[in-house]
Amino acid sequence: MLDSEETNNSTRETENSRRGPIYRARRALIVGCGETGAALATRLSDSGNIIKVLDLDPASFELLPPRRIETTRIVPVVGDGTREGDLRRASAHEVDVMIATTGTSPINILASQIGLHIIRVPKVLCLIEEEPIMEIYRSLGIHVISRLHLTVGTLFEETMS
Repeated sequence: MLDSEETNNSTRETENSRRGPIYRARRALIVGCGETGAALATRLSDSGNIIKVLDLDPASFELLPPRRIETTRIVPVVGDGTREGDLRRASAHEVDVMIATTGTSPINILASQIGLHIIRVPKVLCLIEEEPIMEIYRSLGIHVISRLHLTVGTLFEETMS
């Protein structure tokens, strides 16, 4: 009897290791709904997370899956990621993590600083292109990711960790 119990436990452990890590569902705010932001929003919502996406251009939300918007798994919010009021409105139900994914490093940096230091989002990720200044922003508590080494998978892992 003990042998079959050990076999069942071993089988379960093998099955669990194939599935990958188990993450706690998050509430995330993505600033910027370009290709990167839309792909990340989709991937995060695939994992059961509730996502808000903030962008100035309502047309950019066409990159998001319509069904996810209908079911409110992804909530588009029109606004400016560099304005405190718009960031507060987008994160009204509090978010666990904010990811700045616009195509412009200075906008991402400013949005990240507002999110981290004024709105007090617990975890802020910021995409930037200028690798030489990454350490400066890290010293301010912002988790910076180089756009040069970026994949949606990397962003997903950083968001969920």
